[in-house]
Amino acid sequence: MEKNHRRILAALPLAMVIFLVLGGPRRAGAVPVFSRKYQTSCQTCHAIFPKLNPFGEAFRLNGYRMPLETPEQVKQPPVSLGSEAYERIWPEMVYPSDLPSYVPLAINVKMADIYASSHDDSGKQIVHNDFQFPQEANLFSAGTLGKHFSFFGEVTFEETPDGGNDVGIEHARLDVDSAFGPEHLFNFKIGKFAPDLYDGFQEMWLMTDNGVDTLFAFSPIGVHGGTGLSEEGPGVSLPDRMRAIEMYGVAAHRLFYTVGYGSPIGPGGPNDTFGSSSRKDFYARVDYKFGGMGLDGDTTGVTLPPENWRETSVRVGALGYYGDGSQADPFDVTDEEGNAFKMRDNHYGRIGAYASLYVGDLNLFGVALHGTDKLQLSDPDTLAEIDTTTRTYDAWFAQADYVIVPPFQVSLRYENLRVADPVTPTIKTLNANASFLIRANIKAMIEYNRDLRDSENYTLATVLRFAY
Repeated sequence: MEKNHRRILAALPLAMVIFLVLGGPRRAGAVPVFSRKYQTSCQTCHAIFPKLNPFGEAFRLNGYRMPLETPEQVKQPPVSLGSEAYERIWPEMVYPSDLPSYVPLAINVKMADIYASSHDDSGKQIVHNDFQFPQEANLFSAGTLGKHFSFFGEVTFEETPDGGNDVGIEHARLDVDSAFGPEHLFNFKIGKFAPDLYDGFQEMWLMTDNGVDTLFAFSPIGVHGGTGLSEEGPGVSLPDRMRAIEMYGVAAHRLFYTVGYGSPIGPGGPNDTFGSSSRKDFYARVDYKFGGMGLDGDTTGVTLPPENWRETSVRVGALGYYGDGSQADPFDVTDEEGNAFKMRDNHYGRIGAYASLYVGDLNLFGVALHGTDKLQLSDPDTLAEIDTTTRTYDAWFAQADYVIVPPFQVSLRYENLRVADPVTPTIKTLNANASFLIRANIKAMIEYNRDLRDSENYTLATVLRFAY
């Protein structure tokens, strides 16, 4: 009887997807920000939102402008702030700019039914079937301000288990596009954002609902080094957002680089890094794309298929991250006997490699990352140093996205994490996703995530996501 009950519960998310596909909304009443500006479909830039296709990647790196944009492409021309003639007599007059003529706002709403199996501290299995209606809502703002400036912002509203709400600023940044020199070569951004260090594999650019937790949610802090994943501090292996200043660009159409300088990883994770420390973190990335559309949208000498999600290309690169946490507040840790200590991550470094392959309808990509942390264990009262040790970890993932037909796409990802604590087993995770675009801006997903170390730890989620 219990097995039948579980089978019925497990079938509920699938039944919900079938209902949404066959009986769900039949009209999409509005479209997001840049679809309004250019009066074009979401699929111009997205394979399946939020994942970008090659053209969408070039659009983003071009400061949210079409490659080789012409006035005819802009269906809602901006409102001019001053005459163009003021450019020639600046600084005698204020340099002109413009404002979007449309309201530069978009809303994303995510509903989810989460069926989860896990264990409590006693080892007892716990099963949840949780209606998260809504799970979160995101208010986006994005656009251009004249020829050389653009902006992007995101405020997220999330429901808490007690029925309350959490509101947070996920992104708030100003970009200076092609500030000087050759076009696309020198761009700058300042604010809070997902660094271009993660271009292509951070959560906001993935088609899956789950992010790559082995890269962004691993805590290296522990008496003997980190043991597992944690959504809420202490610490992360990589911050998914930073308060930073970044320079990035594209050279010769195919060489991408970024360098950044930002607030250190804090005790509460990336949302708690207010930069009070005088020490800052550094990061850098460089990679090259062979074949396909250029990273700036260039198609010289390249014949592309009419389907804009298809191309034949290989992109490979290297990335690095370094920080000094010696001035940060220490973390609270306990040993096996329950004794309390303080621990500080004095120095942390990350080096990694990125690769992405496009062949027709298939996109195969992944990252391998090596982390090193110099951990200082201290007395909880006097903060006197007890021990200093260096721990390392290795994380990697590989993901395959496949377009069956444009509205129906699937994804499969494997993640592997050798944690910092030498006696803790390696974390292995499988994530499978099937997505269906009911309309261009309405998406239904079913996603399965399993802990391969323990077959009874898994989640099955049905998600409805729409943007307007």
